[in-house]
Amino acid sequence: MMPQPAPFRLPAVAMPQRPARPLRFPLPPLEAMTARGVALRGETPGDLGFLRQLYAAGRAVEMRMLNDTWDRETKRDFLEKQFSYQYLHHATHYGDGDFALITLGGRPIGKLYLQWRLAGGLPAEVRVFDFLLLPALRGQGIGSLVLAALLRRAARLNAAVSLHVEPINPARRLYARFGFQPMGVEAASGALLMGWRDGPLDPKPRLERST
Repeated sequence: MMPQPAPFRLPAVAMPQRPARPLRFPLPPLEAMTARGVALRGETPGDLGFLRQLYAAGRAVEMRMLNDTWDRETKRDFLEKQFSYQYLHHATHYGDGDFALITLGGRPIGKLYLQWRLAGGLPAEVRVFDFLLLPALRGQGIGSLVLAALLRRAARLNAAVSLHVEPINPARRLYARFGFQPMGVEAASGALLMGWRDGPLDPKPRLERST
């Protein structure tokens, strides 16, 4: 009998937890957010379970494509290790960031991670380095409300907003409706860099497709 190959495994890394701390630049909620029960709060170490769930949900389509290659335990191990890599990367490169959870009726449903870059002690730019909702809550206008709140805060502070998005990510269309403009492509990942300054505070209407 041929020996079975060892299951695919990534190396484990230590994952120090981020401490709970107040957001440096909280986003005042819009009336429409309050009416729908949408809010933002600072992340705490107790949110790790949800963050793992959110990360796995964001990669569920990829994992289904591997059903014929990886068993459930291999996929679980892969997602856990990839989550720990991302968590460590954020802690290392965005240690001063605002790590916020998006909640609906008090229940976490997504995350918005921001890095405010200062010039002369004042915010000059905010980089959105992670913005994700649970798949079941997408397409319901929640992301638009959160983004509108961020842009209003940036406008009041006279700060630019920038982010990276995969060219095939449907969120790219939402950013374009808010007036984000392409600014270049990241060589390593192929992600599109988009920027906003003094643009619309609400999204332009969607273009209806002709039938």
